[in-house]
Amino acid sequence: MQPGNPLEDSRLGGIQGKGQVDLKKFKEVADVWGRLPEKERAKAMVELTRGMPPKYRDAIEAYFRELQNKSGSK
Repeated sequence: MQPGNPLEDSRLGGIQGKGQVDLKKFKEVADVWGRLPEKERAKAMVELTRGMPPKYRDAIEAYFRELQNKSGSK
């Protein structure tokens, strides 16, 4: 049996996004994150991470959680 392509074999559910973020949109959202209602934050997160591999999506979500923590402590 020949080995397959480990990278392709390890992808979850065939997700093959490029992991690119619209930097302009990212900055716009980051600047107002702490003032957005929860529903708007969830919508923005979906838009920012749509089509991304899980590792990139997790990193972006962690960044915005940290922003929320910092804005909550002011």
